[in-house]
Amino acid sequence: MNTVLEVDNLHKAFGGIKAVNGVSFSVKEGEILGIIGPNGCGKSTLFNCILGQLEPTEGRVKLDGREVTNMRPSDLNRLGVSRTFQLLQVFPELTVRENLILAGQEHEGTMLSRLFGARDAGLTEKAEQMIGFFKLGHLADAKAGGLSYGQQKL
Repeated sequence: MNTVLEVDNLHKAFGGIKAVNGVSFSVKEGEILGIIGPNGCGKSTLFNCILGQLEPTEGRVKLDGREVTNMRPSDLNRLGVSRTFQLLQVFPELTVRENLILAGQEHEGTMLSRLFGARDAGLTEKAEQMIGFFKLGHLADAKAGGLSYGQQKL
């Protein structure tokens, strides 16, 4: 199987405090890897380094064999890397479709035009693709606040 993600000797220090100290692991295609540890042990810092939100002090991150260390989060996202959080961030009074359109918004300054009726065909098309991919067609026009926790996480 192909190695999808490789983290090699990753370090992150904040002043004299080592938040991540020489972490190495790889994830092969189809494999699931868990990172566990107590609060404050560096799990979030590790993920922030992998996802380009923090610059590692030392080490490398590779995605499908490609060096992605210090790549911007938006560029990693275009490569298919994303992150989910425990806290849901949906607009409960908007539909699933509307939430997906807003989630696809990348450029500051155009959100207001979208909220006041201007349509970006590309975002709408992308939202429809996601609805199809996750088999949410029957829920596309439902209010997001009425969905189960698991459905909202999708």
